[in-house]
Order: sequence, then C-alpha cells, then structure tokens
Amino acid sequence: MPENLQIQYQNTPISDLASELHTFIPGTPMNFECCNTLVLDQPYDQARRRILAALKEHGLRVEFDFDVASGIRRSSGVKLAKSSVLGVGCPYQFLEAFVADGAAAVFFPLHVAIAEHGQQTLVRTLAPQVLRSAGVAPAIAIPIHRTWRRIRESLDAIGIRASSRAYDDPSHLDHEVAEEVLHAEVKGL
Repeated sequence: MPENLQIQYQNTPISDLASELHTFIPGTPMNFECCNTLVLDQPYDQARRRILAALKEHGLRVEFDFDVASGIRRSSGVKLAKSSVLGVGCPYQFLEAFVADGAAAVFFPLHVAIAEHGQQTLVRTLAPQVLRSAGVAPAIAIPIHRTWRRIRESLDAIGIRASSRAYDDPSHLDHEVAEEVLHAEVKGL
C-alpha cells in the first residue's frame, strides 16, 4: 500500500486524489449513489412512529421491522445509535413483478433504513436509478418504481427533506464506535 494512502473506518481510501475523485466524479466507488438520504428534523423515536403511520396511510405495508442497533448489541456487545430497517411494500406491486419474473423476490419488500443522527433522523431508500444501471428488467423495475414513489410520497407528507452532502460523511459517533470495534478486535473479543 502506498505510504500516502490511509484507510478510513469505512474502508474508503483517503488521499488527495481519492478525495478529488469522490468530490467530482459521480458514480465512482467512493461516491455512494445507490441510495437517497433524507432528513427528518425530529428525534428517532418520534420520526419512526410518524414514518410508520405515514406508510400505513398511503396503503403500504411494513412486512418486517428489523432493529439493527439492538441486533448488533445482542450479538457483539457494541452499542450503536438507534437504527432500523423496514421492509416496505405493496402486495399488488409485488404480485405484478413476481408474476412477470420470480427474481422480483430479491427486491421486494423495499428497504427503508432509519437512523438516529443527533436530534434528527436520517432515512435512506434505494435510489431508483440503480435499477436502470443494474439492468433490472422493466417487468420488475416498474412495480419497484411505483412502490418507491409511494414510499417517497409518504415521507414527503410528513415533512422529510433531502439531505446535504454533509450527512454522507460518517459522524463523529461513527468514528467512536469504529474505534471501539477496532480495539475489541485487537484484544481478540
């Protein structure tokens, strides 16, 4: 490894060149563009309740609700900020996609990741352009887009806004957690 190259906690190479690539060339491996990051100016628990209610009001179902932070705490003892992943879908859209191609089950339900970020809550969803760039068949992509649009309408109804690039960088808490994990690995825990 070159001496002027360092590795950040998220395995992202950092150097002057890498930094410039990340800033100016969209779609590079260092520029994570496969998800949309949205911000809700509410604490996690309140935002989560509002998101669940909005999804239900827009006729969407939450097929699973995985508490990521609790799962990691139970399995590794590492405490993370509150976060969860919701599996959100519309049974009719899933049926339409699945009848056309059984591979639709790989994509449905769509994931909505919710994470505590201080007094705000970050919400991440699949970016629709990912399907096109991955070559997903229209018979699957169209119902996914319809479902994603309904999810986004649900989120817009509760006042969510697009994030700034500042939220794409890990917070200082992420670095502290990464330090704890690194120290635990070094100690052989």
